[in-house]
Amino acid sequence: MKERIPKKGNRANKVKRTPRYMEFPVTYEVYHVESGDTLWTIAKSFKIPVQQLMNLNKLSSDRIYPGQIIKIRER
Repeated sequence: MKERIPKKGNRANKVKRTPRYMEFPVTYEVYHVESGDTLWTIAKSFKIPVQQLMNLNKLSSDRIYPGQIIKIRER
């Protein structure tokens, strides 16, 4: 008995792979820091913990500056 080997271009050779996961762009609600703002006042006005603001913005200290853009939360 002969074994059949699919020819090049045969449908058996064309396997479409689907990704295991899909990437979606992440968008954030942002806040523009004004003179006199602190992380505490920003966090309080958006009802989120200061530590969450620091983590989301990769801040190692609580210093922020006027004109700085702070990520608040994912949309």
